[in-house]
Amino acid sequence: MKLSKKGLTVLSFTVGACLFVSTAFADSLLGSGYDRLKDSAKKTASMMETGLGSYTVESLYTLKDNDKILEQSSETKKYDTAGKRTESTSVSTGRDGKTTTNYSYEDAKITAWKNSVENKFYVTEYPSDYGRRAPGEFKNPFNENGASEVEKIVDAVVGNLKDYVQVEEGANGSKVYAGSLSEAQVPALANAVASFGFKRSLHGDSDLSVVQNDIFVKKVVGSAVENKAGYLENVTGDITLSGKDKNGVQHELTLNVVAKISNVGSTNVVQPDLSGAEVQKANYNGFSSKYVGTYKNNIIMEKDGKFVKIGERTLQITNIDGDKITGTFAETVLPGFEKEYPDKDQFSFEYNLSTSLQAFTYTNAKGETRNGMIHPNGSGKVYVELNLEMKGNNSYHSQMKPFYDGELDRVFE
Repeated sequence: MKLSKKGLTVLSFTVGACLFVSTAFADSLLGSGYDRLKDSAKKTASMMETGLGSYTVESLYTLKDNDKILEQSSETKKYDTAGKRTESTSVSTGRDGKTTTNYSYEDAKITAWKNSVENKFYVTEYPSDYGRRAPGEFKNPFNENGASEVEKIVDAVVGNLKDYVQVEEGANGSKVYAGSLSEAQVPALANAVASFGFKRSLHGDSDLSVVQNDIFVKKVVGSAVENKAGYLENVTGDITLSGKDKNGVQHELTLNVVAKISNVGSTNVVQPDLSGAEVQKANYNGFSSKYVGTYKNNIIMEKDGKFVKIGERTLQITNIDGDKITGTFAETVLPGFEKEYPDKDQFSFEYNLSTSLQAFTYTNAKGETRNGMIHPNGSGKVYVELNLEMKGNNSYHSQMKPFYDGELDRVFE
């Protein structure tokens, strides 16, 4: 069993509605020092984004069901914001007792990652004008769209829970926050949020979705240390949810989270030595030879209150050689629908992904020169953008024709 990132996030938020203890980045403890600690959490995120230069974040979480470990995972992630590079090593142990190690490295020119199962590097190289977000950059969650609204909602749910945590002055100007909540101290609203969020987040996780009824927060314990520089250097939290499965058996799900920031200003991020290693190169657009093949979708219109198929689109990717993709695109229309879809595109293309704007040129059904793009869009799917026109600031704007759908599925014969 592997708890999904979505599941872990919402499970942590469930606790956050009671006692923000999950991570040093977005959560904080509640109590008499609530506002002070929330300010410290915001300052920590801001400093991680622009002020620390280089630092290491170590995290560990353990998930248990009735004291049986379902999953345990640790990660050490190094940031070098000045050098624009980052490096990460994670170790995960599942319910079957098997341990997997993953490693990744990223800078402006290259990403490289490997896992302990295959023990080979997957490497992607980028041109200097690719224009992606700088590696090693921490994205401040408090600056995300909607963050202020979420903060207001959490403040409202928290209510009087702010009174359950104490803050003390520590040595050398530090501050120590600590607190706990018992089952009796958690209000009904927080439990309602916990039950709803837990059920929504763990749908499809078979080991945990059996917990369906009478879900409530049983216990929350947490602590955090703010150092004299004003940022949170470590946070710990234990969260216990209780509930019953369909047979009435009681389960206690406990999530333990530990996060620590260290080696500020002295973290060294080093590109891995690939000499002598098994390396598989991947295209930075996500394409590899596995995408060679035929893709189709239906041309659909609505007529007399019903959806009607009026034709088909067919994309054939005939070859992928490094940054170059070649193939054909064709639209066909069923007899009787020529007037509804008169402009049937049909062309060959050569798509060079190493160009800075990553587009190919083709002639559309009207004889006009247009640009197009193709993107991987999940397993066995691609997305085709057509009728793109170059506007100012070296960007493309789409002028999609009626009844157009760019998502095509792989044809397996």
